[in-house]
Amino acid sequence: MGKYGTVYLPEDIKENVEDIKGNEFKKERLNDFFKALTKYKELSEQLKKTKLSPSLTVLLFGPPGTGKTSLTRAFSKKYNIPMCVVESDRLVSPLLGDTIKNIRNVVELSADIAKENNSFVLFFDEIDAIGSERSNIHEVGEIKRAVISFLQVIDKVNYEGIPLAIFGATNHQHQLDSAIWRRFTFHLHFDFPNYELRKEIMESFLEKIENANIGVDKGIYEHLNNEYSLIKEVHENLETKLGRSISEFENNLLWNEIEKKQDINGLLKLTIGYSGSDIERGTRVALFKVIQTGILTYNIFYQSLELVGGTAVHVDRQDVLSSTRSLKRTATKYASNKTPPRETPPEV
Repeated sequence: MGKYGTVYLPEDIKENVEDIKGNEFKKERLNDFFKALTKYKELSEQLKKTKLSPSLTVLLFGPPGTGKTSLTRAFSKKYNIPMCVVESDRLVSPLLGDTIKNIRNVVELSADIAKENNSFVLFFDEIDAIGSERSNIHEVGEIKRAVISFLQVIDKVNYEGIPLAIFGATNHQHQLDSAIWRRFTFHLHFDFPNYELRKEIMESFLEKIENANIGVDKGIYEHLNNEYSLIKEVHENLETKLGRSISEFENNLLWNEIEKKQDINGLLKLTIGYSGSDIERGTRVALFKVIQTGILTYNIFYQSLELVGGTAVHVDRQDVLSSTRSLKRTATKYASNKTPPRETPPEV
């Protein structure tokens, strides 16, 4: 399996579900999914009576760094199920026929492990590399054949009732072939954290630093709490005025209102369009400075986060704060700007 990616045994996984902030809906769905995976034989027998074979497939989509891989690893650890994260560049080959052979090999190996272990998780990172829309004129025949091959191996696993969970993750959901969408039973959308969750993520990292007996200036918490209170007040007043709930990322409504009323230039405003991983990178950069100063100050923390930038720093502010109604579209230009050939399936 190591030929195709990284194999994780439960005891080697560092992440815990509780350590990953937010994503409560996704956690609930994945928890149900992994529970079912541990009871696959019982579930399979029950579903056979309905003539519906179980399909243990999950598609995770959204910007990079929003927890797709980490959360799956954490649940694998929680339920003591080994997993392999397949790297797409190890599957795709310039040699004719090798990509198809690699896809079949990695699934067949995983199926054998699943049978012996009673469960296994096969996680395809950047699945769009082997699952691009076949109608795309820029795709070569080899990739189109790879899509067909991938569909066939998923169907075979489902038909034979193998306790193999197949996950796919992508930052380019609009490029996926429509048949790939249909083969995945669950579709879970990961998006950039809103200001409430960004505050929670920052505080969790600050707490880790303090637990390591490294000084943290209390002014960071004070600035963060003050900024949060101002944003929250404007948010609640705006919802009362409109008579409905609004998201931070809905048509720039919230931040336009904030800029009318308050001059905010704090951590929460800075990190619009940052993923949890971006905030973690900024915290790591800050620690290099702290080694010299002995204490993490507000300015060091702010400058470090500003230095690393966010996943969406290269897109316009209007794009970052675009509407997330209906599909909760990601706040980046990683997704294609063209209109997809179909409606993206809703989160279920």
